[in-house]
Amino acid sequence: MKQSSIFLQSEGNAWFERNAELLASRKLPDSDPTLMEILKLDIATKKGRKILEIGCGDGTRLAWLKDNCGFDCYGVESSAQAVQAAAARGITACQGTAEKLPFADNSFDIVVFGFCLYLCGRDDLFRVACEADRVLRNPGWLLILDFYSPAPLKREYHHRSGLFSHKMDYRTRFTWNPGYTNYSHQVRHHSDSGFTDDQTEWMATSLLRKNLERNE
Repeated sequence: MKQSSIFLQSEGNAWFERNAELLASRKLPDSDPTLMEILKLDIATKKGRKILEIGCGDGTRLAWLKDNCGFDCYGVESSAQAVQAAAARGITACQGTAEKLPFADNSFDIVVFGFCLYLCGRDDLFRVACEADRVLRNPGWLLILDFYSPAPLKREYHHRSGLFSHKMDYRTRFTWNPGYTNYSHQVRHHSDSGFTDDQTEWMATSLLRKNLERNE
């Protein structure tokens, strides 16, 4: 069975149950580097902006953007329980995974990968990038929050046998295309947001700009 199917059926809910308290305890916006990157964008002050978070969890980040900045927010999440929690916060969320997004082409001004790529099967990465590009408007902004490693690393997922987690430079799924430019890449310790020399603990928040006309 594909790894994405396992997360849809059960492991997504298990992940949410393990992390629900941590998600709810975040102090927004200052404790959230991804949210802080969004607030730096000029588009954050404009009306009618649409944002999609893939791996939205309980919708806490999206709800903050909706309530404080007036964003039109949408989420995709493998956990049915997390989708229910996001809906309770007023977020339009659906159960799904990154390789098949239930949205029309050019739907969003901002697309966020909210700490989910490390659990995507490697055979799905091309499709995942294609789907994000498809729904992202041109020009648009792409944010990636995930584990970071200069070279790909594969580890057994210690919460369930037979699944794997992966660390890599996820920017490369997009920056091979000259229409994508990396504007920001912040590497921190994955749990305390401080700096560390231990590469096994690295997490990165990356901001990419999609502007296909730039190279015409």
